[in-house]
Amino acid sequence: MADFVTTHRLTHKASLKMIEAGVAKAEALGCKVSLAVADQSCRLISFLMMGGARHFSIITTQRKVITAASQRLPTGYAPEENALSMSVRVGDFTNVPVGFPIEVNGEVIGAFAAGGAKIEQDVEVAKAALAALGSSPQ
Repeated sequence: MADFVTTHRLTHKASLKMIEAGVAKAEALGCKVSLAVADQSCRLISFLMMGGARHFSIITTQRKVITAASQRLPTGYAPEENALSMSVRVGDFTNVPVGFPIEVNGEVIGAFAAGGAKIEQDVEVAKAALAALGSSPQ
């Protein structure tokens, strides 16, 4: 095995592209959301709360993006009996849907999350944001 591997990395421009696409979709749907992008190290690199979005969407959206990036899976996947245990042991873990990994050539390079509207609307916002990078939810 090689000592070094080539990898992909999200740029701030890519994260802004996703945020802008997500905002445009939310406005088209008539909803107010929070949007977040994390890199593969689970660090928040972009966050936006639309004016009028619910306060607690800040917390849940950030937890969704961290969970999706760290688990390399969409949020909402954990069986309920495991979700409570995970959220107690790992404070930023959430099982709330609409956090999606961002994948390039089979490699998870980060995650995107939306929150604050109906789940169906949050999903549409996330799909639009991921499509801005040529990606789609897993």
